[in-house]
Amino acid sequence: MPPTDTVNATQTSGLLEQLEAIRRRTEALLARVPDDGAFNRQPDGGGWSVGQCLDHLNQMNRLYFGAIRGALSRAERSRAPVTAPLSSSWFGNWFVASMEPGTRKFRAPRKAVPRSSAARAEVTAEFLRGLDEIEAALKDAAAIDLNRPTFASPFFRLSRVRAGTGFRVLLAHMRRHLQQAEHVVNRRQVPGRPTAEAQRPHRLLALLSARR
Repeated sequence: MPPTDTVNATQTSGLLEQLEAIRRRTEALLARVPDDGAFNRQPDGGGWSVGQCLDHLNQMNRLYFGAIRGALSRAERSRAPVTAPLSSSWFGNWFVASMEPGTRKFRAPRKAVPRSSAARAEVTAEFLRGLDEIEAALKDAAAIDLNRPTFASPFFRLSRVRAGTGFRVLLAHMRRHLQQAEHVVNRRQVPGRPTAEAQRPHRLLALLSARR
């Protein structure tokens, strides 16, 4: 579960804590898949490899974070860091929750279907660079009320998504597929454990409610 914000925390501090936890989790995962063979090996019963999970995240982060960054570039800034809590519509909250690990499965949007294989160094470098860019954007946005700027979903142009909701979706989605990748490695390394991967690709962010 995401960490609880502390008293007097800025609006972005809780998001930065979640991002740092994702970074540590990624580093631990990568230490367990040291070469291209392990990185690209799919489960025996079907499903994505560790590399495909991260390649999918790269594509989604590139598209979705790019839209968030555009909204932030046009946003008004306060004189001091914003401390108001993040707010999402009912549907926005539901959608964020649906991206967390262990929830219903979706099919990946056509724009974000991962490659069948890719070099570990290439995929991991892009993913870690993306985390750096998201961190820098959150720190730069400390004086922006993330409840106010909105952007059009890259997958459903008629919807408007609040910047804060967008960041929450990104983080939940990363946790979802990091857990999927961890399961792939765990099932491979535990003797006698089934190797079938139950998770399937999903249609992420195709429907997100208009701002309410």
